[in-house]
Amino acid sequence: MSAIRDAADAAPGRHALVLVLVGGMAGTALRLGVDAALAPPWATLAVNLVGALVLGFLFERLVDARRLRGGLWSALGPGLCGALTTFSALQLEAVELMRDGSWKGAALYLAATVCLGLPLAALGRRLGRAVR
Repeated sequence: MSAIRDAADAAPGRHALVLVLVGGMAGTALRLGVDAALAPPWATLAVNLVGALVLGFLFERLVDARRLRGGLWSALGPGLCGALTTFSALQLEAVELMRDGSWKGAALYLAATVCLGLPLAALGRRLGRAVR
């Protein structure tokens, strides 16, 4: 995590905030599109899994100080991927499934997010290294 924090700190203050804002607007628009196309909890699962893959890829491609100075990481990492993915919606949807009596569904939903998200983040990093 310290590498991610260091990467986010590499772009100058206001410049980085503007880039996160712009990337966040794009991520939010994508998220809304997925929400319109898929019913919960599938929309959240989809964006979280895709976000894990993309963030892993971006991290490998952009954790180079020369590229970070341009602020691309700020726009695409915390901005785009941060707005696209959501942990709070994951939690809320799991609680809703449990409240509706679908404890197995909630457990499967949470397990799928972690058991698929971690390998996808690792795959993203591997793809990022392979593209170099």
